[in-house]
Amino acid sequence: MASSENTASSGPLPRWWARVRTSPRAEWAIVSRDLGRWAVIAVPVGVVAGLGAALFYYLINLLSGALLERLAGLTLPLEGTAVQAQLTWSSSFPGVLLVPLLLIAGGLAVGAICRAAPEVAGHGTDATIHAFHEGSGKVRARVPVLKTLASAITLGTGGSGGREGPVSQIGGGFGSLWSDVFRLGDRDRRIALATGMGAGIGAIFRAPLGGAVYSAEILYTGDFEPEVFVPSIIASVVAYSVYSSVFGFHTLFATPPTLASYVFEPERLPLYLILGIACGALGIAFIVLYQRTDDWFRTRAWPPVVRPAVGAALAGAVFVGAYFLLPQEAHFVSLSSLTIGYGFVQAALLPPFSAGGFTVTLIGLLLAAVAVRMVMTSFVVGSGGSAGLFGTSVVVGAFLGTAVGGCAHDFLPGLVPLGVVPVFSIVGMMSFFGGISKAPLGVLIMVVEMAGTYTILPAAMLSIFVACVATGRYHMYREQLPSRLESPAHRDEYRAYFLAGVPIGEIAQHDSEPIDPAVPIPEAIDLAVRHGHSNLSIESDGEWFGGVRLADLIAVPTAERADQTLLDLVRPVDLTLPAGINSMEALRRMDEVGVDVAVVVSDDPTVHVAGIVTRRGLRNPTVSSGAGTSS
Repeated sequence: MASSENTASSGPLPRWWARVRTSPRAEWAIVSRDLGRWAVIAVPVGVVAGLGAALFYYLINLLSGALLERLAGLTLPLEGTAVQAQLTWSSSFPGVLLVPLLLIAGGLAVGAICRAAPEVAGHGTDATIHAFHEGSGKVRARVPVLKTLASAITLGTGGSGGREGPVSQIGGGFGSLWSDVFRLGDRDRRIALATGMGAGIGAIFRAPLGGAVYSAEILYTGDFEPEVFVPSIIASVVAYSVYSSVFGFHTLFATPPTLASYVFEPERLPLYLILGIACGALGIAFIVLYQRTDDWFRTRAWPPVVRPAVGAALAGAVFVGAYFLLPQEAHFVSLSSLTIGYGFVQAALLPPFSAGGFTVTLIGLLLAAVAVRMVMTSFVVGSGGSAGLFGTSVVVGAFLGTAVGGCAHDFLPGLVPLGVVPVFSIVGMMSFFGGISKAPLGVLIMVVEMAGTYTILPAAMLSIFVACVATGRYHMYREQLPSRLESPAHRDEYRAYFLAGVPIGEIAQHDSEPIDPAVPIPEAIDLAVRHGHSNLSIESDGEWFGGVRLADLIAVPTAERADQTLLDLVRPVDLTLPAGINSMEALRRMDEVGVDVAVVVSDDPTVHVAGIVTRRGLRNPTVSSGAGTSS
C-alpha cells in the first residue's frame, strides 16, 4: 500500500533514497540518534534520581535519629553492616510511649502536605503507574518535592513502610518534568516517567539492572514496556553511581561469609517450592488486608488531612499492644514494625540472630513480627501516610523466609545447615514482593545484585515464580493493567496498527445495510436496529441513490413515517473510496475532504457499491471475520 500511496501523491521515491534508507550507515545514524536523544534525557534523570534518593535517605536518618532514637530512646539496628554493635536494638520506658504520639504528629503533618498535592498520599507507585497509563506521563512539578518531604516525615516518625515507592515517584516525577523541558510528546514523556522510576529503585536498592527491568515490568501484571529498557538502564546506572558515591559501593545487605561459599543443591528445591507457596499465600493476605484498609479509609467522611493521623493512631495502638504483650527478644516484634525495618532484616541474616537455634519461640516471634508489620503498614499507608510497600514486603518476606529456613534446619539439619538459612531469608524477601507486585523478573535480578552471588539464582527463580503464580489474580498495585493492549498509552498505536491491515471493503459490508428505497421507514428502522447498523445504503437493481442515517429515520415523527420515503431522507455522500485501501488511508482521505461518511466502490468482478463507511466505524473495527467494524 505504501508504494501506491506514494505514487498517487508525490510520485515514486528516488532510487538513491531507497538505498540510503536501507544502508548500514543510515541504520547506525538512526541508532546513534536514538541513543543520543535518550542519553540527553536519561542521564539528567539518573543524576536527579540518585541525588533525590540520597537526600531522601539522609532526611529519613536525620528525623528518625532525632525523634525515635534521641527523643523516644530507641536503638534500632542498621542495614549494610556486619558490625555486631550496630545490629542491636533496645528501648526504654516510658520513652517508648512517645512513639504513638510521634506517629500521630507525622500523620497530621503528612495530611497537611497532601492538601497541596493529593498524589503524595499513599505508597506512590500506583500514582506513577496511573500517570503512565491515564495521565500522558504528566506529573505536577510540586509532587517530587512534597513526596520527598512527606515520606521522610512518615518514615522518620516511625511509620511502617518503605522508601522505594516514594523514590520511584520522585524519580518518575522528575523524568516527567524533564521531558517537558525538551517539549517531548506524550509517548516520550511516559518513557521518561518510567525511566525515572527505575532509576530511583536502582539507586535506593543498589540494584541498577533490577531497577531498570522493574520499571518496565511493574506497569503491567503480565507484560513489559520494552521501550523503557534502554533509557532506564542508562538512568539507573547513573542514579546508582551518584547514590553509591555518597553512601558507598556495597550491597544493600551485608551477607554472611557462608553465602560466598554457598553451593546450590537440587535436593533443597522442594523447600524453596514450599517457601514460594507460603509467600504467595501470605501475599494474598497482605493484599486483601491493605486494600480493604485503604478502601475503608477512602469511604470515611473525615477530612483528608485527618485520615493519615487516624491511621497512625491505630498503628500506634498496635505498636503499644505488641510492645507489652510480646516483650521477648528485647521487643523484637514491636520495634521491627517501625519505620523501614531493614536493620532487623540485616540482623536476621547474620549468625548471632540464631545463635541459640531456631526454637519454637524464635520462629513464633518471626511470624508475629510478620503479622504486626503488615497490620501497621496497612494502617499507616492505607490511611494516606506517605511510604512505600516494597520495604514492608522485604521485611515480611525476609522474616517468613527465615522462619521457613529455620524450620527446615530444625527438621533437616543435614540438608539445611545453619549457614544456609540466610539464603531462605533473601529468597523469601524477593519472593514475597515478586508475588504481590507481578514483577518477578526485575525482582529476580535484584536478588542476585543484593546477594552478590549467582549461586542462589536457581532457588530464587523457583520460589519467586511459584509465588507469582500462587497469588493468581491478586496484585498489590491497582493501577497495573494486564497488558499493553489494555493501556490507553498504546490505544492509538494499536488502533493504527490494526486499521492499517483492514481493507475498508470488509468494513463497508458490515457497517451499512443495503436496502431498497421502496421499503417503508418503520421497516427500515427495525432492520437497522436488528442488525446493529447506523447507516443504510439505498440501492435498487444496481443503482445507488445514497445513504440514510438511522438517526435521521428515528427523528421522523411516528405520524409522518407513512407519508415519507427513504429517498426523502437520502444524504449526499461527497467522497468515494476504492474498496482495496486500508482504513488508515480512508481516514486520511476523509480528513482531507472534511466528511464523516464515504461510499465504498468495489470492482470485483464488476464496479458496484460495496456499502457506506463512517468515521466512527473505521475507528472501531470489529468485523465478524476478525477485521471489520461495528458502528
